[in-house]
Amino acid sequence: MTYPVIVISKPRLSRARDREARGFTRYDYVQEGKPMPGPDDRWGYYGERPIPYNLDYQVTVMCRLQAHETEIAARLARGDKIPERGGFLEIDPLNVVVSLDLIGGPEFTDRVDTHEKRLFTTNYVIRVYTELSPWDVQRYEAVETVSGTIRDFDIHSERPGPVLATWQDTASDV
Repeated sequence: MTYPVIVISKPRLSRARDREARGFTRYDYVQEGKPMPGPDDRWGYYGERPIPYNLDYQVTVMCRLQAHETEIAARLARGDKIPERGGFLEIDPLNVVVSLDLIGGPEFTDRVDTHEKRLFTTNYVIRVYTELSPWDVQRYEAVETVSGTIRDFDIHSERPGPVLATWQDTASDV
């Protein structure tokens, strides 16, 4: 193996019940295998709220020189890599940005490997927040017209009473 090296391993998936919500919602990101509405389109994808999950990864940095370990740790601590707070990952094909938090580390260790050479190791545990939807997401068109009638109601009669008001609104009126 050539050093320094960064290894991402041990993904663990756990349900994030603390972020869970129920109900019907609009999906504002690309649905896999489906076209995205354009900026002027009046439709979108809707469905049950997705189930939130936490993806925990172990990131291990291995170096032969302590100077390399220090330099890499400093670079990873920057805001666009593995910051203490407010990290993120951009998933360009889906046009999605997900949160990323450092939940463990950096933990620095050094040891002697099987070749009797020093090996400096830095371990991090990062959490990526994601959502998975087991439901079919549906395409819904925007409502173009809303109309209705208000009638008087007589509880003693089986027939509706006289019309009190009617209305019709179009999407341009709203």
